[in-house]
Amino acid sequence: MTEYMTWALTTFERTYGFAMAADAQHTGAALAPFRRPSGLIALIEVEDVPVGVAALRTQDDGAVEIKRMFVRPGQWGGHLGSQLLDWLLERACEEFGARTVRLDTNRFMDRAHRLYESRGFTERPPYQGSEIPAELQHLWRFYELCPG
Repeated sequence: MTEYMTWALTTFERTYGFAMAADAQHTGAALAPFRRPSGLIALIEVEDVPVGVAALRTQDDGAVEIKRMFVRPGQWGGHLGSQLLDWLLERACEEFGARTVRLDTNRFMDRAHRLYESRGFTERPPYQGSEIPAELQHLWRFYELCPG
């Protein structure tokens, strides 16, 4: 997750011309909201090498939020992101009883937008409980899916 955050913060600064005040490091305490019983952390490996990561966390209103979904750029195009998203959606519904799944994604992440939309996510206004600061929300897209 630290690798993802480093990539995201660097790309953010390069895209918008200013740095976002966020820490890329993911300590044990920072990962606590993503641990069971209210969340989970997933790691994708190819030939025993980590190539992707994602997390789920349950929000106060019972929705399940997908966070930190990342596949290393060298692995893009291999459908690992699609497989990871499908697995996360299954876990959100089966293990956490999600009736609503949400996520936020920066506007520069076009590939991610296409993936989410291909699975039926629709854009929505910023949601309560998002970790994106209000003054930066215009740089993000917020999505929601109500799985059948």
